[in-house]
Amino acid sequence: MQSKLIVTPAPHITRNYTTLTLMFAMAIALIPQIVSGVFNLGVRALYVVIIAVGSAYVFDLLLKLCKKEKIDWADISSIVTGMMIGCVLPVSVPLYIPIIASFLAVVVFKGCFGGVGKNIFNPTAAARVVLGLVFAGLTLEWFKGTSVVLGENVASPIEYLAKGDYSIITLRSLFFGTAPGAIGTVSMLCILISGIVLMCFGITNFVLPVCSILTYVIVIWISKGSVAVLPYLFSGSFMFASMFMLTDPTTSPNTLWGKLVFALIFGVIAGLFRCFNVLGETSVFVALLIVNVLSPLLDKIFAPRPLGLKRRVK
Repeated sequence: MQSKLIVTPAPHITRNYTTLTLMFAMAIALIPQIVSGVFNLGVRALYVVIIAVGSAYVFDLLLKLCKKEKIDWADISSIVTGMMIGCVLPVSVPLYIPIIASFLAVVVFKGCFGGVGKNIFNPTAAARVVLGLVFAGLTLEWFKGTSVVLGENVASPIEYLAKGDYSIITLRSLFFGTAPGAIGTVSMLCILISGIVLMCFGITNFVLPVCSILTYVIVIWISKGSVAVLPYLFSGSFMFASMFMLTDPTTSPNTLWGKLVFALIFGVIAGLFRCFNVLGETSVFVALLIVNVLSPLLDKIFAPRPLGLKRRVK
């Protein structure tokens, strides 16, 4: 009997890693961001993350029971989704918001598309965009918090940068996570360490974050000048999205050139949204959904030509 080529749904992992290994590595990589958020923003950040993780896991179990699917107790994809949701929410968010976000991510944007590996959009980004459009506080208002340097009721760094004020929020506070922001995105140090470790071990492809960051920096430099590059790069959720969400193998292209164009488009759109202060903290997730839609098209455009195939003569 001749061996057959079996093509399975995404995520397509090209190294010796299973989906379980990939999810476990992502869960480990998100822990430093969560610990940093709890340390800098207070214990309430831990409550938000626990509620997001717990509700995501429960919704996943209930969905499988409703669909009469076999429950795989080793599947931690819902836990990773819950951790991601907790990371992109502010600490001052009402505690029912993580539950709504988990329902949207696990049931609507993942379950309704067929489950793990079949979703078109990144579930966390899609849920975050819906919440940002429905609840106005998720654009900027709920991101106000306490700064070690500036005291209480400090606005999001994005709000200061939109006014052209680069002196209120220091690069030190952005790098170490002492400025207000989403729970898992406040510390650039933790994001960089976890992201680089994932790339070094081949869990994520380095082309996507590197190209998106370079493009983003160029857009900011042209639009706002060199003085704005680091404040815009270290504030908001762009770095977090580039390291942990843009690299999602389900919603990103499979070809090298497809990944390159995918990341470049994301960097340009996210940079322009930030420069013109479109949708505040939600802008980077809108940019991610836009490129998610383009992913299948990029795979088709940059699909390798089969060996020996000749172009049809018109």
